[in-house]
Amino acid sequence: MDKLTAALSKMARLELATLPTPLHRMKNFEDELGVSQIYIKRDDMTGLGPGGNKIRSLEFLLGEALRKNCDTILVAGPLQSNLCTLTACACAKARLRCVTVHNGTEPKEYRGNLLLNRLLNVDAHYIGDVSSEIRSQYTRNLAKELRSQEKVPYIIENGGTSGIGALGYVSACVELQKQVNEHGLQVHTIFAPGGNGGVATGLIYGNALLDMPFEIIIISVESDSASLKNNISRTIAQVEQTLGLPFNRRLEETCQITDSYRGEGWGLNTRESERFVHRLPRMEGIFVENVYTSKVLVGMEDFIRKKYVKKGACYLHTGGVGALFGQY
Repeated sequence: MDKLTAALSKMARLELATLPTPLHRMKNFEDELGVSQIYIKRDDMTGLGPGGNKIRSLEFLLGEALRKNCDTILVAGPLQSNLCTLTACACAKARLRCVTVHNGTEPKEYRGNLLLNRLLNVDAHYIGDVSSEIRSQYTRNLAKELRSQEKVPYIIENGGTSGIGALGYVSACVELQKQVNEHGLQVHTIFAPGGNGGVATGLIYGNALLDMPFEIIIISVESDSASLKNNISRTIAQVEQTLGLPFNRRLEETCQITDSYRGEGWGLNTRESERFVHRLPRMEGIFVENVYTSKVLVGMEDFIRKKYVKKGACYLHTGGVGALFGQY
């Protein structure tokens, strides 16, 4: 832990999140499943805007942007992108200009994250129903235009999934181990989402450098397992280069990655995940949404019911509640 903590402390970091986020039991969920020691890590409560996992990544991404004397942050995503909204919140706190690029049509009514973006007075570009590749090229062209105006832009690439962005969850793994040890909690298995792979990479890398205190199970919400593994492996290599600490393990021995609960992929719920959008608030008073968080719950419940989890399980709630208001 000492080497990892020391390496993280050397990275440029902007304090944004309210940390540590809460870790507590879900006793009503335990009663429903007939088991004990089910925990929730409340990364939906990271402190800025509607909260969520991206705030941890943004601490390092905006830290690097400020180190490079950037004055404008460019971030891209679909209309209800949590990353775009949380980046806008972080930029407001850091007094940086935020420009969002959305591959969608500007709506007549603003709901969910788009309403929050409007309250934040974001400079939003709506470029129509185009691919993410075209959206990325538009963002790069916009950065070039800003440079011609003597601005210094910083692009948040690939949903914040990079060697820098993944540091948020390397640090979160250190935080979680400290909470577990200080309070004597029975947390052994962590269930977390896999989209682009940034959260997954940070947890897997951090856990390996801490000598594997947790079992990591990644529930893909978008890609097939092979594609997600490739994304994670590539990002782990970037983290190794960033921190200067080798991973020294095969990915297969550090985690389990499953695509059994993703349905038709990103942004498309399943019958089971939509049921959890209703079930969890009624059980625990905690909201989840359709894209990431509900699918992880489906996977965790299935693993527990099939008795694949031998000790305490922890559900990582990565937020996204702002998007929920645009999903119904």
